Formats: sequence, structure tokens, C-alpha cells
Amino acid sequence: MPPATPTRPEPAPPLTRRQRRNRFRGDIEGMRAIAVLLVVAFHAGVKAVGGGFVGVDVFFVLSGFLITGLLVDEIARTGTISLADFYARRVRRLLPLSTLVLAATAVASFLLVPPIDRKGIAADLAGAALWGANWRFAAESTQYMADTDKSPVLHYWSLSVEEQFYVVWPLLLLLLVGSSGLALRAWGVAFRRMALALAVLVVGSLVVSWQLTASGSPFAYFGLHTRAWELGIGAALALARPALGRMTRRAAHAAALTGLAMVVGSALLMDESTPFPGTAALVPVLGAALLVGGGTRTPDEGVSRALGHPVLRYIGRVSYAWYLWHWPVLVLANTRFGQVAAGADTGEATAAHASWPVVLAAVALSFALAVASHYVVEQPMRHAGFLKSGRGRSLRLGGALIGVSLVSSCALMVGGASSAEQDAVSVPQAAGAPAAPPAPAPSPAAGEEPAERRPAGPVTPAEARDDRPRDGNDCYVSYDSTSVPPADQCRFGPAKGAKRTIALVGDSHAMQWRPALERAAKERGWTIYLFAKSSCTVSDAPVWLKQNKAPYDTCGQWRDTVLDRVAGIKGLDAVVIGRWMDYRNLALQADGSQSTPENIGPLWTEASKRSFAKMAKATKRIVVMKDVPRPAADVPSCLSQHPDDVDRCGFDRDQGTGLDAALVKAEKAAAPKAVRFVDVTDVMCPAKRCQVVTTQGQIMFRDTHHLTAGYSESLWKVVSDRLDKAIRS
Repeated sequence: MPPATPTRPEPAPPLTRRQRRNRFRGDIEGMRAIAVLLVVAFHAGVKAVGGGFVGVDVFFVLSGFLITGLLVDEIARTGTISLADFYARRVRRLLPLSTLVLAATAVASFLLVPPIDRKGIAADLAGAALWGANWRFAAESTQYMADTDKSPVLHYWSLSVEEQFYVVWPLLLLLLVGSSGLALRAWGVAFRRMALALAVLVVGSLVVSWQLTASGSPFAYFGLHTRAWELGIGAALALARPALGRMTRRAAHAAALTGLAMVVGSALLMDESTPFPGTAALVPVLGAALLVGGGTRTPDEGVSRALGHPVLRYIGRVSYAWYLWHWPVLVLANTRFGQVAAGADTGEATAAHASWPVVLAAVALSFALAVASHYVVEQPMRHAGFLKSGRGRSLRLGGALIGVSLVSSCALMVGGASSAEQDAVSVPQAAGAPAAPPAPAPSPAAGEEPAERRPAGPVTPAEARDDRPRDGNDCYVSYDSTSVPPADQCRFGPAKGAKRTIALVGDSHAMQWRPALERAAKERGWTIYLFAKSSCTVSDAPVWLKQNKAPYDTCGQWRDTVLDRVAGIKGLDAVVIGRWMDYRNLALQADGSQSTPENIGPLWTEASKRSFAKMAKATKRIVVMKDVPRPAADVPSCLSQHPDDVDRCGFDRDQGTGLDAALVKAEKAAAPKAVRFVDVTDVMCPAKRCQVVTTQGQIMFRDTHHLTAGYSESLWKVVSDRLDKAIRS
């Protein structure tokens, strides 16, 4: 039998309000409710729904289905698409509430966020206002330990993906079938063109998503190119509506039940360690598609009827507003009331966490704001007669609202600029602050008073935040890079005749010692070779890269090359390893699970044995720099809030030191004769209460776990003395 000709949607005049209400699918509102509940629970920290982020994928499918359905119906009715009408509807639907939340977030951030952090949030606000937040956060997460989770508008990434899709998709439909009247003349041809284009889009995007997720690229999670297939699945359902309506009731019930199990199961069984989106996203996406498909045939029966329960429908009705409000309220509540536990696990050292009563209150507040803004702003603006009567008014309103959001961003930017001009912080009054040698002051000009001696390093929070070790030779690389320059390009100090020749390798905690060793090279005639990569361990263990939500495959490739480079260095006195303590939670066990401080030992010992054996080809001595003390809060942020009371930013020695003990024990067991350790804890924290500012006013940390370059340099003598002793021992 020849294939059936695709059924053209019946051209019909616009529906009346009563007809729209009668045709409205309550189960889709229920699906929205499930999606937003999963997302809110996940963001609130409910461990039972470790995969609650899949709610966003459900939203993508529903959006693709509903919006493409409107576009296809318009093509069937008129033969074309009015882009002006389409975007006018998008403006009325999305921008008023979006702008309100962005403006409110700017005001709340000014009141609650430390001055030094406001400029970053202002840039995030601008990205969200211009529907480019996804690309901003993807780019930010490529920076070492970029704390995108601290942004109160991080969730705007998904809205940006949608709007970018709806710039491309209607234009593509218009180009294929809507500009020549083809749909009115030959609907079968028009349908096949749309279906073919959609198939190419879905398959191509899914393949890209799979590849980028496997490579650990941060653009996999946030990119339009890696998420378009999810919206495309919803669009395919819109094209298939006539066929879906011909399913048997039994098939429809089975599809809906299976789909619900796939969505809920994804939320319960997946977590942040699941490589996502990639192929893992197929489960919630296809589950949502089955729910939509089953509900098309039986919208008032079985699972679809349950989803249409009045409570779920109400939550679904305000889901857009709740999605917008919940994240900034949670983030700002954590900023105001949260505490960072010293040695926080899995790389979350800069994320503050509020108590459960505060979190529950924040969730309740966000829902109350959602309900209020839904009735006061979202619905009135969406159905405003004076806007619907002229699409030009809606489009002009859209431009004005984007302008309001950008003005809010600029206002916060100006408010945060004061942090860059902030005076030097005070010196600690409590005991426990280390001394740091001041840099020599410049000679005064004739007739001038001698200048005060200033410590060699940052003295304001803004200076501390930006005080990173320099690297102009690509010897320190980021997440996605596997390149390793020739050893000579990564050398500082004399090429020949060095008193000591050292290879410094590891992650950013190796890189933080560059200023100290560079100074040692200058003062003592040492030669240093530097090879470092963000979050990459020298020990041969697979690790989880939290930023990319994927195994860190490029780390292993880079490590192999580096160990070959090190093996080729002649006259090497020692390999010096710098690494942070978080590998105790980020290393991956044989079953793919993340390790813990309790079970990391055997894994880390074997991994270190493999790497140390390769190093033994070049040197007999391996020196591990024990991890530095861990403050209880982001230091520049804390000092920005309390510049005259820096003691408040200190931390307990017992809670913030020795956190890498499990790694140290395993490394010692891996090569007891070759391995030595250097520890500067006694210098950095000489008393029970550790300070984060020296007695000369020099700020020691640029975040929660990296030393400022200036403070690192000030430690050059003690570090080089202890390294020399370790090499000779």
C-alpha cells in the first residue's frame, strides 16, 4: 500500500475564548507542574531528586510541541508565518515578568551581595536581558572553578536557549514552506519538507550533544546546538498530531504511563554525576514525548487525567513565574544566611548553604512571588487589549523592557564598581595572622616625604580577586585543552648551571606556587619547569569534572604527555606536585561512582604508584606540596563586606587545615622512599584561629582555596628552604 498522505491541519478561523478553553489540555499544565516541582526540589537540595534538573528538558519538549503547533496551524491556515505577530506574542508572554524578576534581582543583589561580587552579577543580568545567558555561563565555566552556581540568574540559560531556537526555527519554516504559498497548494510536499528539516536538526543536534558531553565541554550543557534536538522532539510531536490522535486507547495509556515513569525515574536515578545532556537526556525527553503523545489521544483519561488535577494545573499555570523567581530567591537566601563548611566536598567550597528552615522559607517566598506576579503582571500584560490590538506596540514594549533590564544591570555595575576602589583592609586584631615581608618602597622624589612601605601583594579585595599567577606560554591550560608545550617554553630560571632543577606539575594548586618558585629561581639560581592544568591530578586516577558534569577525559591525555615531557628533562632534582584536596571526592572508583575520604585510599595509592613510576625515570625525589588551609568563606567577598573587621573572615585551624590527609597517606604508601612532603600550614596559620590577612595587611587568598600571587611570592624563602631540605633528605 502507498504511504498515507500527511493530513493537513484543518484551516479554521481563530478560536473564541470559550473554544480555546474547551480545547485546552489540562494534562500539559500538569506536566509543567511536574517539571517545575522537580527543578525547584533539585535546586533546594532535596537529595531524593538528584536528577531534578531534567524538569528543564520536559519544559523544552512542551515548548517545542506548543509553539511549533501554533506555527504549523498558522501555515496551514494562511500559507505563511507572520514573524511580527509571532514575536509580539513572545514579548507579551515572556518579557514583562522576566524584566520584573531581573530588576528585582538587581535591587536584592545590591542589598545582599558583597560589593566585589556585584559587577559579575551585573554582567550576568545583561546576558539574561539580551537572551544570551547560556553562552555567557558556558564561557564562564571554562574559567578555573568559575562559580556560576552563585549567579542569581543562572536559570535564564534555558530561557535563552528557547528564544534563540525561536529565532531560527520560524525563519527556517518560513524559508521552506511559508514564503511561496506552497502549504496552500501542496500540503503533502510542505509537510515532507518540514519533517525532513526537523529530522536533520534533531539528529544533528543530538550527535553534537553526545560528542560534546563525552568530551566534557562546558558548552554541552548550555549550548543551543546541544539542546535544539529536545525542542525539536516537541516540534515533531506537533507535526505528528493527526497520527497521534489515531492511536488506540490502550497504546495511548501505555505511552503516558511509560513516559511518566521515564521522567520521574530520571529525576530519582540520575544526579549531577550523570553525563548530561548527551544520550542520557533521551530518557526524560522521550518520556515527556510519550506523555504528550498519549495525552493527545486520551487527554481526560488515565495518567493524563491525573496530570489534569486542579492542584497540578494551578502549579503548572504559575510554573513560568515560579521558575523565574525560585532561583534568585534561593541564591540570595544562601548569600545572606548560608555558611560554607570548611573543606566542603566535591569542589563546592565557594557555595554557601543555608539551613533547611531558611531554604523552605525561600521556596515558599518564591512561590508567593510567583502567584502574585502571575496575576498582577504576567496575565494582564499577556492579554492586554491595547497591546494585542497592534503588534508594533508589543514590539516597542519589548525593546523598552530589555532597556529596563539593561539599566538595572548598569545600576548594579556602578554599585559594584566601588569595590574596585575600596581602601585597603584593616590588619587583623586577633592573634594568628602571619607576617609577610613588605616590598621596598620607591625612593621619594626630592622634597617629598618617604612613602609608607607597602606589602608585596594585594591589599584590597578587588586586587586579591584578580591577583593570579601569570602564564604567557600556555604552560597552564584549561579544561578542554590537552596541549603541552615543549619543556623549554615552560622553563623559568637559567637554562644551564642551575643550583636546583625542579619540575612543578599539577593543577591550579601547583600553579599558585609559581610566584614563590619564580622568585626562588631569581634569588637562588634555580631552574623551574612548569606544567599545570585546571582541576587535573598528576596521580593516574580518573576524576569527575563538576563544571562540565562529566568525566574529565582530557586530564588523562594531558597527564600522559606531561609525564613524557618530565621524563625527558636532564638533571632533574625533583618533581614537585601541587594538587588540591578535593580529589578525595572527585576521583572515580571502578564502578564510576565518586570517591569519599573514607574509600579514596586504595584508589589513590594505585593511581599514584603508576604516575610516580613514570617520574622515577627522571628523578629519585618526588615532593608533594600539602594543600593550603581552607577558609570558611570566599575571602575577597567576605573582606569586601567587612573591610574594617577582617577577623570575621578568619577560620578555625582544626576545621580548615589538614583536609588532604587521606591523599597524603595514600601518596606516602605509593612510594615511601621517593616521596617527601612540604607543608606551610604552620606559617600560614600559626595560631588556633587562622587569619586571611597578614600583619602587614596583605590578603592571602583570592577565593576560598587559592593563594594570591603576591602572598605566594612572599613565601618564596620558606617554600624554597623546605623544598631544598626535602630534596636532600
